[in-house]
Amino acid sequence: MLFESGKPKNKKLQSFIDKELKYLLGLILILGLLNTYKGNFISATVNGKIISRYSLIKELERQGKDLAVDSLISQELILQEAKRKKINITQKEFDKTIDNVKKSLEGSQQTLDGFLVSQNLTHKDFLKQVKMQLIIEKLVSSGIKISDEQINKYLEENSEFFPVDLSEKELRDAAISQLKQVELNAKIQELLTNLRNKANIKFFNRD
Repeated sequence: MLFESGKPKNKKLQSFIDKELKYLLGLILILGLLNTYKGNFISATVNGKIISRYSLIKELERQGKDLAVDSLISQELILQEAKRKKINITQKEFDKTIDNVKKSLEGSQQTLDGFLVSQNLTHKDFLKQVKMQLIIEKLVSSGIKISDEQINKYLEENSEFFPVDLSEKELRDAAISQLKQVELNAKIQELLTNLRNKANIKFFNRD
């Protein structure tokens, strides 16, 4: 007989049984926690295969990193191209743009500081963006021309989106502004594509 008075004769056997019980209890506890809090560990399953939250977080980090790197590359390419073409921004141009932003915000009853807080931007970041915008406009806006035909077509197709109290001149100015922005965006993309194709870009630790 192995047991007497409810106790095993072999101390090694008792120790082994204790360890096995602790292991099983621990495993049951872990499985129970995983089941209870599986939403904290599992993001989804695909045909039974688990996609963990860790995988999701790593992918989001990678995508965020890739976007940030690509943005910095674009900015550097634009700055290098501006330097090559000897494009400079005067203080007068800088101040005028900032004043226009302030006036635009006043129209929607916002202050510049309040706007920057809402966009999670520092004043330094804002000034950097203004400078970049002015440089881009100088690089690509020279060839942008909006015809009367484009203006008339735009007003006809978007008349319901304009306030009814605008004058004819205000309507046309608004249409020109929108059309220029569309053309500007297209030219920016074209410029960046050309610059990237010509540039020697190397990536490090992108995984």
